[in-house]
Formats: sequence, structure tokens, C-alpha cells
Amino acid sequence: MNEFRDCILGTGLIHLPVQGELFSWHNCSEGDRSLWKRLDRLLVNDAWLRLWPNSHYQCLNARTSDHSPLVLRGDTDNHTVSMFRFDNYLTMSSEFIPLVQNVWRHRIEGTSMYAVTRKLRALKPVFRTLRKKKGDLSVNVKLAAEFLATVQQLLQIDRHNTLLLPP
Repeated sequence: MNEFRDCILGTGLIHLPVQGELFSWHNCSEGDRSLWKRLDRLLVNDAWLRLWPNSHYQCLNARTSDHSPLVLRGDTDNHTVSMFRFDNYLTMSSEFIPLVQNVWRHRIEGTSMYAVTRKLRALKPVFRTLRKKKGDLSVNVKLAAEFLATVQQLLQIDRHNTLLLPP
């Protein structure tokens, strides 16, 4: 069993989350001889998770076999993932370091790359909220450019206006 686990970890495969029944195999015995195991699983790689981050599988009730059918579920309509957006100006916020530390301290099982991708995915909504608090950068830049253009026009009209000149 350790060799199989090491093989899975070595290839970078990840167990896809399961919903529904936890056990996928039953020995079809009753009473004390009844045995349930989770033998069947779905394994994916990082590329799969990037394409279908919300995918999971469902383990249904076994009907005609000792194994339960596994059904793949997830975002079948949306095959694109929104890019991870990071704005440098967010690092200047006093909230930035504590928010990142809060997400990063959580332990995630799996390969190192899997843990990093899960943590970055968890940071996306955190950064989105922080960005909204600070205001949309593109809107703020546009407003600043318009303000600068207005001040420059006013200075052309009145070059000695002390309210418009820098201190």
C-alpha cells in the first residue's frame, strides 16, 4: 500500500474530492462478515484542476456489482479559469500580511504544488475583497489622470494661481 501511495505522490496525482457514499466496495456479506472499503477513487493532475477547479466525483449506491459507480461532476459549461490577479498596491495595505498569513498557515494534504495551488485559490477572494475596499485601480488611475489634465488646463489659463502650484 505504501508503494502505491508513493507512486501516486511521485506522479503528482491528486485524489479528487468525493461526495455521497464514502465506501465504493462491499463484499456482499451480511452481519459480522460485512466489509465496506473505499477502493475506487478518481485521480487527477494539476492541469486538470486548473481546467476544472470545482470538479469532484460522486459515489453512488451499488446495485448490480460489489463496486459502486463513480460519477464525475463539476463545471462542465465553463472550461476557462479566471486568472490569478495580483496588484502590487495591495501589499501597502496594513491588512495584506495578516490576510495572507491567515490563508497560508492552513495545512493542506497532497503534493507541494497542490498545496500551493489550493492556497492561491483561497487567496483569490481575499484579494478581490481587499481590491474592492481600496477601490478599482483602473478607475482611480483614470480619475487621477482626468484631475491632472484639469489642473494643467487651469494652469495654462492662470500660471500664477497659488492654489494650483505645488508647494
